[in-house]
Amino acid sequence: MAASILVMASIPTARAIAGPMPGGRARSTVARASLGGRPIPSPDVKLTLRVYNYVPIDRVTLSRAEKVTDAILKDAGIEIIWMDCTPLQGQLLPCPACPSDMGTSDLVVRLLPRRMAMKLTTPNEPLGLAQQCPETEPACELTVFYFRVDELAGEEHRPELILGQVIAHEVAHVLIGPGHSEEGIMRREWSREELRRMSLGLQLGFTGEQSRRLQDAVLRRMKLPMPKSSTRTDFVGGQSRACE
Repeated sequence: MAASILVMASIPTARAIAGPMPGGRARSTVARASLGGRPIPSPDVKLTLRVYNYVPIDRVTLSRAEKVTDAILKDAGIEIIWMDCTPLQGQLLPCPACPSDMGTSDLVVRLLPRRMAMKLTTPNEPLGLAQQCPETEPACELTVFYFRVDELAGEEHRPELILGQVIAHEVAHVLIGPGHSEEGIMRREWSREELRRMSLGLQLGFTGEQSRRLQDAVLRRMKLPMPKSSTRTDFVGGQSRACE
């Protein structure tokens, strides 16, 4: 069985958004639109996220979070197809809207409340974890500890906007591994100022190199040939299927 890995450390009490770098230059938070050098989006790069909402998070909040994840991964050239696979009340199996057949481009998103998260050993109180598994394995899992995201709401942060970015962060770890970066959404820790900006609608993003790696990883999972240069711009946004 694949091991889980820590992918996001706990949020520090306070942290400056910019700090000195060698040569006296300041390092600042990088917004999604400013990272540059991205591959041209392709409508053939599709990833299915199967959501198991065990909290449960209300439909409006979850929909807003999914739109944030959609926007971040769309900017990286990936279309997201959402499926609500949460079991109906009193049942163990996923709802009928969630087909049982899963391919390697299907990832499982588990949104856990405190009572379920406490069963897992997680050092440093992370916001989420991602499963480390080979690309040939279907239904790789990523887990979000929603109660920790929700606790940020008490600090005047918007949990649905933060949740969308946590999901995108964890998806990237499943696709391209456990590494972190010095800027953008793949930083190991997010500062209080970054959380505040997220709550105002600022989306952190992937670097151009990360975007290319993400696209290549999805294409390998889909067993499609690597894309050649394209001029297509009619990129389709994320789709959704829900269990009523």
